[in-house]
This record gives sequence, C-alpha cells and structure tokens, in this order.
Amino acid sequence: HSCAETDGVAVVGGDNIPARGWFLFAVGSLVLAGLLSLMLVVGRLPFLGWLFTDPLFFKRALVVHVDLAIVVWFQAGTLAFLGLALGPRLHRGVTAGALAMAGTGVVGLLAGALMPGAQPVLSNYVPVIDHPIFFLGLICWFAGSGLFFAHALFTPARVDAKALEPAVLVALRASAAANVLAAVTFLGAWQTTPDAVALVYYELVFWGGGHVLQVANVAVMLALWLYLLHRWTGSAVLAPVTIAALMVALVLPQIVMPFLAFGGTTETVYFSMATHLMRWTIFPVVVVVLIAAAVHIWRLRAGLGWRDYRFIGFAGSAALTALGFILGAMIRGSNTLVPGHYHCAIGAVTIALMAAAYDFCTSVAPAGRTPESPKRARLQLILFGGGQAIFGLGFALAGFYGMGRKQYGTEQHVRSLGEYLGLSVMGLGGLIAVAGGIFFLAVMLRRIGAWRRISPPVT
Repeated sequence: HSCAETDGVAVVGGDNIPARGWFLFAVGSLVLAGLLSLMLVVGRLPFLGWLFTDPLFFKRALVVHVDLAIVVWFQAGTLAFLGLALGPRLHRGVTAGALAMAGTGVVGLLAGALMPGAQPVLSNYVPVIDHPIFFLGLICWFAGSGLFFAHALFTPARVDAKALEPAVLVALRASAAANVLAAVTFLGAWQTTPDAVALVYYELVFWGGGHVLQVANVAVMLALWLYLLHRWTGSAVLAPVTIAALMVALVLPQIVMPFLAFGGTTETVYFSMATHLMRWTIFPVVVVVLIAAAVHIWRLRAGLGWRDYRFIGFAGSAALTALGFILGAMIRGSNTLVPGHYHCAIGAVTIALMAAAYDFCTSVAPAGRTPESPKRARLQLILFGGGQAIFGLGFALAGFYGMGRKQYGTEQHVRSLGEYLGLSVMGLGGLIAVAGGIFFLAVMLRRIGAWRRISPPVT
C-alpha cells in the first residue's frame, strides 16, 4: 500500500506524507523552541541577569517559545500520529490545505515577533505578541490544525500492517476532539470578550480554550503511553472499550466550555469552570491508566527488557506527571511554583512524544533503514527527563521563598539564599534538559534526512 511505481523506481511512503508533514512541523517547532529556551534559562540565572537590560527581549522570546513548545509541538505531534494511524484513508485535498495553512501560521508567528513596536502579552496558555501579523499566524495555525483534527475524527482507520492499536487510536481521536473543542472555545471567547477589559483581554480570550488544550495534551500523552507499553511488552494495556470510557470521562465534560465562552468571558462561571474541569477530570483518568499500566507491567515483568527506551520514555513521563501533580497541589500564589508545576506537566507530554518519535521514524522510513541505537535513545530520554525534573524542582524551591513569575534579567530581585539556590538549580536542570533536547533533535534531523532515500529499481 505504501509504494507507487514511477519509471521503474519504487517510491516508498506515499501514504505517509501527512504523518511526515506534521512531524516536520513538530520537530521544526521544537528546534526553534529549544533555542529560545536556552536564552530564557540564561536570562533567569542570578549571576548573569545584569547582562540583559531589556526585559521585553526575554518576554518576546518567551511568547514564541511557549507557543512553539506547547501549541505547535503538541498539536503537530498529535497530528503526526493521527496521520500515521489513518494513512491512505485521508483526503489529499484536505491534508494539503491543512498543511499549507499551518505552515503559513508558523511563518506568521515568527514574523510577527520581529515587527517593530510589537508588544508581548504573557497571557496564560497562549501568550501573544500584539501585532496583526502574529495574530494572522496564530489564526492560520489553529485553522490548519483544526481542519485536520476534524477530518481525523471522521476518517476510518487504516487496515494494513502499519495500523496502530485500536486503543491508541481511540485516545488519539479523543485528543483530536478536545483540540476541536479548544478551537471553538477560542472563537467564542474572541467574539464575546469586550475591548473594555484591556488589561485582561487576552487572558480571558485564551483562558477557557487553553484549559481544554491541556486536556487534549493529556489525551495524547495517554495514547502514547499505551503505544509505548504495547510496543515494549507486546500486548495491549487496556481494551478499546475501556479506554473509550476513560476518554469520554476526560473529554466530554469539556463540551461545556464553548457554550460558556459564547455566553461571555466576563461571567464568573467561565473562569471558574475551566479550572474545576481541569482539576477534576484529568487527575482521575490519569491515575486509572497509571494503575492499569503498573498492573500490566507487574504481570509481565519476568520477560521484559527493562533497558528498553520505550520503558524509559513511559517511566519518565509518568514520573514527571506525578511530580507535576504534587507541585500543582502545593501552589498557593503567583510564584515560580506555577511554572515548576507546568514545566513538569508539559515535560511529561514531551518525553512521551520523544520516546514514541523513535518508533514513528522507523514506521515511516524507507524499507531497509536501520533503527536508531537503543542506547542513544535511552541516554537522550534520561537526559531530557532528568533535566526537566531538576528544572521544575528548582523553580519550586525558588517559589517556596517567594520568587515571582515571569521576571527576567534586571526585573527579578533575588532576596534570599533559597531563591538564589532555586534559580541556580533551575538553571542546571534547564541546561541538562536543553542538552537532551539537542540530542533528540540531532537524531531526528538525521532520520528525517534519510526519508529522501529511494528504493532500488523494481524488477
């Protein structure tokens, strides 16, 4: 199904074009976000802060970093696996249109950040740069990704040897549904938020949909857990009907958010309901899947290879998820405990995507390509996961001593030894995580380059 004969040459992977396209967006966004994160880590170090006298420089970098690392990377990664799961069943015109709009969106995000006089707005979940070109890019990205998500919801799964496990596809479709709900919530909030609330305008616009996006991220993380564990153990963790029930419990309550957004974002229930839904729908579902995974692993423990990178990826993601839950429960104010919590949470999704990316590259590579060294994959995942955990703990330590959020360079005032130590630990963890990220990107770029290989002539 994946070969087309042209002038006596077999071109491999024609049905993987959508998956490859979205994967390129995912890896490209991570390259740019990683470079920006390095600047952000340096700007946070207390003994180098005096070098940077323009806090807006870091805030612009922070806006683009967050949008690439949380919105584009997570959505594109989800879309890549949906493309792999659906393959030749996808409509070529819809796929091409979605990819074109998404590509225009990424260009707009980057170009908008370079516009003279553009002001960064550090709204939660989707920070922005107040310039028309940046917003055009954001709209194009959400339009392109949303079109493909909606298309994926109604496209039957492929039935060839490359088909994903049914339970994994169920969770991927749940993530697609949550992403569509988030886009509709953004639209409703944009229409109903009055200009008069200038100081909190973007906070209100992106608050509800941003919370739904986190549910979408959790759904894809759970899908990747099931994917990695199935590849590692050789058997499914949960039946499709069980994971379907869990995904309904996770995603279905979010359907109220578009209605609340269209009803008005200045209503108290819009703000509070988003928080309550994220608090009470994510934790129970994740815990159930974790328990099921632990039972599954324990039952098959005798024959498992514990050095497998798939296990490392799952274990790292699960550990960061648990750490994120703990730090989130300790938040009592607007300090660096908040970024400590969410960097663990998003790190959990990222390391699951990274681990699954190794198998993804093998699935879409030309026949005969040698998989990446398991030893390298293990080392990369350990570096990134360990660095991200240290990074989050450093932020948490500084937050215990009152260090404020979203302060860079000369803006931040280190008043105590605890704040100094916390930020120093944060910097160390950030540098380790960046090293792990660079390692990952080097491997991925090498594998992507191999996709251009053409098979020998067909006899």
